[in-house]
Amino acid sequence: MIDENALRILTDAGMTDRIIAVEETGSTNDIAKQLMAGGFTGTALIIAECQTAGRGRLGRSWASPAGTGIWMSYLDTELVSTPSEHFNPACITLLAGLSVAETVNEYTSSVMTGRKAEDTLFHAGIKWPNDVVVNGKKLCGILTELVTEADKNSLIVGIGINTGQNSFPPELSDKATSYYLETGIFPEREIIIRRVIEKLRDYCISYKIAGSLSFVSDRYNRLMISKDKEVVLTAANGEFADNPYFARGITETGDLIVENRYGKMQSIRSGEVSVRGMLGYV
Repeated sequence: MIDENALRILTDAGMTDRIIAVEETGSTNDIAKQLMAGGFTGTALIIAECQTAGRGRLGRSWASPAGTGIWMSYLDTELVSTPSEHFNPACITLLAGLSVAETVNEYTSSVMTGRKAEDTLFHAGIKWPNDVVVNGKKLCGILTELVTEADKNSLIVGIGINTGQNSFPPELSDKATSYYLETGIFPEREIIIRRVIEKLRDYCISYKIAGSLSFVSDRYNRLMISKDKEVVLTAANGEFADNPYFARGITETGDLIVENRYGKMQSIRSGEVSVRGMLGYV
């Protein structure tokens, strides 16, 4: 069980007002919504040892068995409580992905000190917009929801990080991975949780002040695994007839810039568009 006391530094530092840790729940995002419905205001971190109905983007399920990962949601009832034409919740999703990727890379550097070079081949990147990927497989998924309760907007960021799985079902084995599978290490989940929330909180505040992602776009682009590579775009209406494209990075609003075979640039927004590499998932 995650040590809740080890996370108290987050409340002491003002990164969150409340921490809730449970053994099992359907979804930590659902607990966040229950808090909102009960009149809670401020920020809250909800962590579950096991989720029975975890969700990802586009309604996909997310497997989150007990003791094998970090299943958490960060609720903020104040960040978007007042409407702003410059605030796009989709940008928070990108910031969450960046927070996780940077955190696991920094954590790995710290715990791998003194190890052989061949044991340090761990580098987390980002598959636009928010999947954190290691060696071509998904390590982390993120689901951001903008929820209105009693005419007040709140933001919920659900984050699932595979940390301790030693195997996956056949249908996922070529798509999913865990920190343990990649490094042979069971990470200290409390340290990763703490650092992810610290980064995410700081990034969200900076984004609200800046009104764009200009302050992190270079950092994001350096971690984007498809940067300057060929990708295939798909959508329900099949509008991308010029496949493949080259991914050129993100805009200040979090859109993906792509270039077609004729050198024409365009930007696409996350949502129903799927971006895949030429050889599959990445």
